[in-house]
Amino acid sequence: MLTHLSITNYAIIEALEIDFDKGYTVITGETGAGKSIMLGALGLILGQRADAGVLYDTSKKCIVEGEFAMDARTYADFFEANDLDFEQPTTLRREIAANGKSRAFINDTPVTLQQLKALTERLVDIHSQHETLQIKNGEYQLNVLDAFAGTQALLQEYQQAYQQYRSALDELNRLKSLSSRASADLDYIRFQYEEIEALQLKPDEKETIEEQLDLAKNSEEIKRVLNAAEQALQDADHNVLAVLKSLVDSFSRIRSYAKEYEQIYERLNSSLIELDDLTREVVAGNTDFDFDADQLDYLNERLSKIYSIEQKHQVKSTAAILELLKNLEAQLSDYASFDDKIERAATNVSERFSVVESIGKELSGKRKQVTGALEQTILGNLAQLGMPDASFRVDCHMLSEPGSNGWDVVEFRFSANKGYPLEPLSKVASGGELSRFMLTIKSILAKNKSLATVLFDEIDTGVSGEIADKMADIMKAMSNDSQIITITHLPQVAAKGQSHFKIFKENRGERTLTLVRKLNKEERVEELAKMLSGKKMTDEAKKNAEALLSVDKPT
Repeated sequence: MLTHLSITNYAIIEALEIDFDKGYTVITGETGAGKSIMLGALGLILGQRADAGVLYDTSKKCIVEGEFAMDARTYADFFEANDLDFEQPTTLRREIAANGKSRAFINDTPVTLQQLKALTERLVDIHSQHETLQIKNGEYQLNVLDAFAGTQALLQEYQQAYQQYRSALDELNRLKSLSSRASADLDYIRFQYEEIEALQLKPDEKETIEEQLDLAKNSEEIKRVLNAAEQALQDADHNVLAVLKSLVDSFSRIRSYAKEYEQIYERLNSSLIELDDLTREVVAGNTDFDFDADQLDYLNERLSKIYSIEQKHQVKSTAAILELLKNLEAQLSDYASFDDKIERAATNVSERFSVVESIGKELSGKRKQVTGALEQTILGNLAQLGMPDASFRVDCHMLSEPGSNGWDVVEFRFSANKGYPLEPLSKVASGGELSRFMLTIKSILAKNKSLATVLFDEIDTGVSGEIADKMADIMKAMSNDSQIITITHLPQVAAKGQSHFKIFKENRGERTLTLVRKLNKEERVEELAKMLSGKKMTDEAKKNAEALLSVDKPT
């Protein structure tokens, strides 16, 4: 159950702390006082999306924190699966920064929103006014039937099998689609492969040829430089080598009696050796640097073919062409084994379908077994809520093809009055009837799903008087199994609460703040009296409020 809620810097809430009790809690307040804002803040720790626009003070972050008392054994699977430490109480926290970024924590350990949702959807169920409309939806009605039948685990098993079946079917359809284009595609792919393969490209061949042709293009300049270097180094009358050799010989003679010239000799001799090697390389390069016409024609033709392939396939290097060749070869290999792949895929689809069919039939059978009991349970609750002549039926039909939630389509059919035909719930129920119907559904879900906390946001919309009183009785009865928190505008509902909080607004300087206070008995009388008579409290309204609080009806 939710034991503590702390909201800081959210909307018009600067700071708010609420300690909740077990049992039945009611929350009241004037329209616009901030009840929906409190719900929005609570939604953050349940994993709902965050928006930086909700910050009260944009220079600070928003923090919403909730403490929950929970049974370690019930939630051990979640904490073990997510490698989280269990603590009592368990603290859930959400932080929203001014830039809109948010962080989520479970017991001070950072978690993803998906992890936060996975836990809180087992802890808290919030009924909003929007959700009342969902009861008209067939998928929601199917979820109600599954909750009543206790088939959620079987449904999850079915959904996993169905997802595997759909994936297998998608793969089979993909292969068949490829197969229908295979003949024309195969010829073209083979042509592309053979055209590139015929080139027998070597890695970096284009780049190498481009370098060679660039050398050939500048060969005259290169030859001129090499000839000049060769002439200067060894062919001229006073070539560099001869001059340097003469110097080495001269210093070799004087170094024996003039030791200070030994180092000069060594450096000159080293230079002579280096220059001699350099001369040999220049001479060899000058000798080898020749391109005949046939070689140049071959290189140009080769490069032209490579450029043609690059342009055709929109690539720009030898490496890219070789990668393309590899991909084409892989495609040819795929086509070669296409029939085998389709056959294996079809077998996989058949096997997956058999699993879906088997689990689906079991799921459908369990659903149909409880439709009668669900009908009687709902009719019994509706009778308590002032609808003794209501008729209700669960229509459950099998589909010709499996769906994501099984083979069944469910429709709730309803009539509020005797003698009227049953019609789809979406067509015939009024606002007040839907509210009562939704409360009935929630009472079933809370018990069958073992929900720790159920929060009702004005589920009593459209009802009043005796019906509101009976709805309050049902919610109070639900609090024997779950913590029930109800936001209400009706005094009959508020009077049944075991704890009563009032949300109100207060002006402080230039700002309006939302505040909350737990009411004592005298304050509850005053609050109920105002709800009965309006802002101007009358003595009669006060007496009626005291009477409402003094009534102790069994739950």
